[in-house]
Amino acid sequence: MSWHPNDLLTDADLVDYEAGILAHFGQTSWQAKRTKALEDWLFPILKGRGFDPYRLRTRLDCTRVWQYTGAAYTDVTAVVTDTTEDDLNLATVFTTAGTDALYIGSTIPFRGVFVRMQDAVSSAAGVLSVAYWNGHWESLAVADSTTQTAGKTFSAGGSVTWLLPADWMTRIVNGSTRLYWAKVTVSATPTAAKASQLAVIRASALRAPATYRTLQLIMAEAPTSSEGPWGEKAAFYREEADAALQRALLIIGGEFDTDASDQVSETEQAQTPEEAGGGPWVLERA
Repeated sequence: MSWHPNDLLTDADLVDYEAGILAHFGQTSWQAKRTKALEDWLFPILKGRGFDPYRLRTRLDCTRVWQYTGAAYTDVTAVVTDTTEDDLNLATVFTTAGTDALYIGSTIPFRGVFVRMQDAVSSAAGVLSVAYWNGHWESLAVADSTTQTAGKTFSAGGSVTWLLPADWMTRIVNGSTRLYWAKVTVSATPTAAKASQLAVIRASALRAPATYRTLQLIMAEAPTSSEGPWGEKAAFYREEADAALQRALLIIGGEFDTDASDQVSETEQAQTPEEAGGGPWVLERA
């Protein structure tokens, strides 16, 4: 699974810090500003330390995936982690909408699921829902980018993301080991839809500095006619972004695939920043 900048930072992360950041400025998405913060600020710093930003792995193989169809469990872990295209028939998985489900499990909490699809996409109107376990199945507010056609989940491949819940608990599903589970259901059977791979999206230590930097850009470029302390907020978020990046760069080495294997090995997960980047992390200021 290759990495994509959209997995690192979403509009929901911005709203989590500034509740009115979309509505106040009349925006439906801050994707352009998020991309600018990554490409103009974060990426050059990473490259200067010997890291390829596109080797930052936020997508990991699922530990276990159960298909729950017709009150029966089927292990589809191998199906969703192999490289065979269109080998998970989502129309079959969700034969009975609202009842059938995919249980996606991971050893660590995750902030989303990436669905790789090719050309076999859904043409049916439907909404995707996700729940997590905190003693009962609790619904999550999700951003579903698989709705390339409005109102039709799985009309394209993409990421389904949410804010990490603080009370997520592990549990056993169908005799599995204890894992963090996301339960995925749909409101209508996704006709003709097939997935090639599923991956869990983990939270990166770089998410916070990228969030702060994006908010700084938004505030710095706010219209002067728009009421608000934008200059002061821009200065605040700039300082927060720099401080957060300093903290993140001390622990970020284990998030990169540095041996071109397209997988983060145990050795890479344990590597220090010095081993990974060839030197200590220092955030240079102008």
